[in-house]
Amino acid sequence: MSHYRSGRDFEYKVRDHLTDNGYEVIRAAGSKGKIDLVAFKAWLPSGPSSHHMLFVQVKRTGGTIPPADRAELIRLARIARALPIVAYQPLPRRPLKYRRLTGPGPREWVDWSPDGVAP
Repeated sequence: MSHYRSGRDFEYKVRDHLTDNGYEVIRAAGSKGKIDLVAFKAWLPSGPSSHHMLFVQVKRTGGTIPPADRAELIRLARIARALPIVAYQPLPRRPLKYRRLTGPGPREWVDWSPDGVAP
């Protein structure tokens, strides 16, 4: 299997997981940018805080991205008031994991889960 295909298949897996958790997901097919998936969830009551948007960078393993890519993902997320998320799978056949980036440094992140966001 090619690297492109395995990466694409993993993006589909993340997309499906987010969809199963109530998100609408848009995939940036063939993207060479910092955002692989844009996901959003809306709930009542309506208002400025009644939505939740994610900018997701998908990595098959490790969950680490280069510093410049981290900084750009965080910058773009701030502009759109989205959460900068890295989705990864530490080992084959293990559950997906997510990190919410909290800063540009390699250790500036917290575990995150789509399950914990109110529908």
